Amino acid sequence: MSQRDQHLRNLVLELLSPSLRRHSLGRDEIDDGLNVVDRGLVDSIEFLNLIARLEGHAGVELDLFDVDPKVLTTVGGLVDLLSEATAPTTSSRSMTHE
Repeated sequence: MSQRDQHLRNLVLELLSPSLRRHSLGRDEIDDGLNVVDRGLVDSIEFLNLIARLEGHAGVELDLFDVDPKVLTTVGGLVDLLSEATAPTTSSRSMTHE
């Protein structure tokens, strides 16, 4: 996992911290396949709030339209979605090399 993705994973886990504490889970117990809705860490409304908070912290709007809900609600799925949304665009990469 890249340093950037690790940072995004830490952001997801930080926003889930209150729920993790309520369920007596430590960050080291959370793997990327954990489904936060199925596990009961968040309900549907809390999940929407989590998405909004992730967007706010990352400064992006997440496109949820084509994402499989079973993947989206996993820690790894959220990290991947954030990673895609915050990835530098090709045009900005080429501008930095000119």
